Amino acid sequence: MRCLILWMCWLSFVVQAQPVRLITVIEPPVSYLDSHGKPVGFAVDVVKAVQHELGDKTPIEVMPEARAIYIARTEPNVLLFSFSRTPERENEFYWITPLVQKSWSVYGLTTNPIQVQSLEQLKQVTAIGVVRGDIREEWLNNLGFKNLSKSVNHQQNLDRLLAGRLDLIAYESQGIRHLLQEASLSLDAVRPVFVLQQSDVYLLMSKTGTSPELAERWRMAADKIRRSGSQQFIAEKWQLQLKHFQDMDTEIQNGVLVFK
Repeated sequence: MRCLILWMCWLSFVVQAQPVRLITVIEPPVSYLDSHGKPVGFAVDVVKAVQHELGDKTPIEVMPEARAIYIARTEPNVLLFSFSRTPERENEFYWITPLVQKSWSVYGLTTNPIQVQSLEQLKQVTAIGVVRGDIREEWLNNLGFKNLSKSVNHQQNLDRLLAGRLDLIAYESQGIRHLLQEASLSLDAVRPVFVLQQSDVYLLMSKTGTSPELAERWRMAADKIRRSGSQQFIAEKWQLQLKHFQDMDTEIQNGVLVFK
């Protein structure tokens, strides 16, 4: 019995000692950079709360989506947020905790009369802007779309839309509002043309070379944050901020921020 206890203590020490890498992407207001270049956002606050619970002080890295998802697919001990949970990704990662629920849509200029009633009609559009490595690019590719035009980030997509080089862009309501406000543009400059899908967004961990014990340690800490009400408190704080500063309506479901 004593040997078993010692082995379990050693295993716990080894798991805790394993270095992790925290990576996020620019998805305002869930995660983005403030005026000082520091990661901020609802998901950033939740992840920092989980880190505090674990006594982890790993800095959060910010990088393009394609690079972030590649690293999470190929390297061990990588925590990634916030990425959509899909059937295609289900067995690729450890899903640590849900953070956000949102809808994907395609957006066009308000001055553009384009109408879309189905995915088949959407395939006939000349050019739809997507971000390389983004889940919407992956999802539309899997549906056989051949009219996707790739950019490195959503800001570049919006710029190309405003310049008339794209017909539509694939994104989400909260991100579009944030980009327009950052550029001091009217929220009426673009409009949703067609709703694509509902998405559940998670903090996840790489499976390649990552021990299940390490993933379980982070999952248990995240569960504790949710059960304690800490994630609910963070969600309520961001709900008030988003309503006050961006007139953005949200709901909260067990600590998960739901964008309408």
